[in-house]
Amino acid sequence: MKDFDVVVVGAGPTGLVLAGLLSRAGVKVLVVERRIDRGDRPKAVVLHAPTLELLDSFGLLDEVTDRSIPLERFAFHLKGTGSFTAGMTGTDTHLDGYRNMPQPILEGLLEKYALGYGARIEYGVGYLSHEAGGTGNTGDSGVLVRFEGREDVRCSYLVGSDGPRSAVREALGVTMAGRSLSTSYLLIEGVPRELVGRDEVGVHVGANGMVTMMPIPGDQVLMAGPVVNGLTLDRGASVPWRRIADAIDTLGFGSRLELAEALRTSHYSVDLRVAERWVSGKVVLAGDAAHLNTPAGGQGLNLGIGDALALSWRLLAALRHDEAELLAGYEAERRPYATRVGQTTFLAPLIDRMRAARDVDDPSVRAELAELALSWSQLYPDHGNPGKRHGARYELSAGARVPTWTRAADGRLTPFLAPSDRVDASTLLWFDDTEPASVESDLPVPPVREVRRVARPAADGRVTVPDGARGLLVRPDRLVAEVIGS
Repeated sequence: MKDFDVVVVGAGPTGLVLAGLLSRAGVKVLVVERRIDRGDRPKAVVLHAPTLELLDSFGLLDEVTDRSIPLERFAFHLKGTGSFTAGMTGTDTHLDGYRNMPQPILEGLLEKYALGYGARIEYGVGYLSHEAGGTGNTGDSGVLVRFEGREDVRCSYLVGSDGPRSAVREALGVTMAGRSLSTSYLLIEGVPRELVGRDEVGVHVGANGMVTMMPIPGDQVLMAGPVVNGLTLDRGASVPWRRIADAIDTLGFGSRLELAEALRTSHYSVDLRVAERWVSGKVVLAGDAAHLNTPAGGQGLNLGIGDALALSWRLLAALRHDEAELLAGYEAERRPYATRVGQTTFLAPLIDRMRAARDVDDPSVRAELAELALSWSQLYPDHGNPGKRHGARYELSAGARVPTWTRAADGRLTPFLAPSDRVDASTLLWFDDTEPASVESDLPVPPVREVRRVARPAADGRVTVPDGARGLLVRPDRLVAEVIGS
């Protein structure tokens, strides 16, 4: 007999979302976290539309709205050149744009949701090791997990979402492919001397480096950087605020980047790495344990939450059918996508092209910024099939993400598929200009629990459907499993 169905190591956003979704479906989940509490250390803040949609399905949207700051654009301010901007709005969702919320607040909301469905969350418990597949003392095909701070636990599946220096990944002997950047990266929360740029992610680029400034609640800001020449730190090094402020001042933006008070700081190294293997039998990696990005735009945070959603329904199916092989699609799909997301978050080449541009209206840079805004939104993933993206068009073919609302060229929005926190069911969509019919699929997806009629996307909008499509079979993670043809 097993103590838990799933043990999740790491109570960050990835682990908490996974625990909440599985507990909602009746899975017995234990989450362990080495930290004794969430703390207030500065971390990621930017929430993308897919994450906001999921939080809406959790019933948390009102609290998120009350405790976050809306963002409308990326702005790249180049000293001596001007400002390049990319809009964050005008996308296919009922929650347009991004929002900034400090990660500790987000974790508190996600923990409340998971606990509400019976998840068990224990702080001050460190993962030590595990034995899987009937070896050692497991006595069955499950996993025996050993901890510091509590007794051993038997489970069916173990998930490592325990961050960049994942102990679970290390125990599996999985290496990270990619590279580390020599740049030191600081996150500083504080009170700005000037309240400017309250609706933007502002990247300030000077001759000597760059710093990003973003608004957070309470008339405060999060400053990310400084990527400033000559400021290189060892991991964990303590740096006086005055030294950081002097480095930022060399960028030449004056009081715009000055803080009246620095409240909290943390230091990160910057990596562009992806784990070589995400699934090892009944042990799975997710979030920062599986991929590391630059902190730009909150890509890592939102990518990890996407991992949790993609993994949750597969874990549920594997539990119900006792088939660990059902997890293979998770790695095959998410690992290449994480690699591509990592490539889009490395801004140095784009900054160089901005510096070389004649002015802020340079058409090639503007086109690249428009594409960057769409890619960063994570609303339009390609999942290994670049054919889904045809310039400004996004085709809902197999593997595409289904929007909550679709947007016509004139901005008119039409409801399409509402958010859901059910990971035990697929949805069958029939376009309202077709006749529904019985559908049988041998794809490894949950059974259809709901059938809906929807309007075919407007011909002039970004979202399109394949020629001859009569409907869509949609997985719990909102990806198209199959296009139903004529």
